[in-house]
Amino acid sequence: MPELDIQEQEAAASAPVLRQIESGTLDFGVVLADDAYRAYFGSGQADAAPSGSAVRAISLLQPLPIYLLARAGSGVHRIEDLKGKVVAAGPENSSAWKLGTLVLKAFDVEPVTVKAMSSRELAVAGLKDGSLDAIMLPGYVYPEALTEGLLRDGGAYLLPIGGPPVERLRRDSPFVRVVMIPRDIYPGQDQIVPTVGIDMMIVCRRDLDEALVYRLADQLFAVFPRLARIEATLRFLNLDEAPATPIPLHPGAARYFRERELSR
Repeated sequence: MPELDIQEQEAAASAPVLRQIESGTLDFGVVLADDAYRAYFGSGQADAAPSGSAVRAISLLQPLPIYLLARAGSGVHRIEDLKGKVVAAGPENSSAWKLGTLVLKAFDVEPVTVKAMSSRELAVAGLKDGSLDAIMLPGYVYPEALTEGLLRDGGAYLLPIGGPPVERLRRDSPFVRVVMIPRDIYPGQDQIVPTVGIDMMIVCRRDLDEALVYRLADQLFAVFPRLARIEATLRFLNLDEAPATPIPLHPGAARYFRERELSR
């Protein structure tokens, strides 16, 4: 779509993206599904009348997983061992912070010191210098040089997130999903590692031109196979579930999915 003037805006979490869409200063964005749901319905239920939100959905994406890495020599071999430890969980209100605090609560890890880290570099440095016992990172891209080097050198190891506490967590937080980290993603990782994630979504302003949103949806699905070679988590994208968004689709996206279904 070379005729469009695309201007990139950085955002560390879903909230500022949704606020800018509501105010009309942003056209498109990628957010967590639960945040989009709250932006649209507020504190009400899905069958309640919407509150005039300007946010509409284009597509459901893959779940964004969380990776839990423990420092070698920390004595942490399961999540319950984090009691009394120091854990970094990403910038406050980010996906890693949100999921990390939910997981710690579900596993009844208390007391524990949770620190907000503004960057992956600081979190990895904290593991190396011993100031952190574990870190929770969003699994955007893998393999990734910082964490790959840490695991390859034996400075840290992945911890699984699974079992009955996760099932309780999912009953309380329906947007949380079970995700599997495939084997051989990291050096020496010869087993599948269970973890959790939250679905991501592409959202837009409701007053955007229908033809424009239709073309964007069409282009997104055309390039997903190429993007998956760069952003490996796109392998988890289920195209059949893409229109199953928790908030209404933009008319342009809805038309695209209808025609895609009819063309099968």
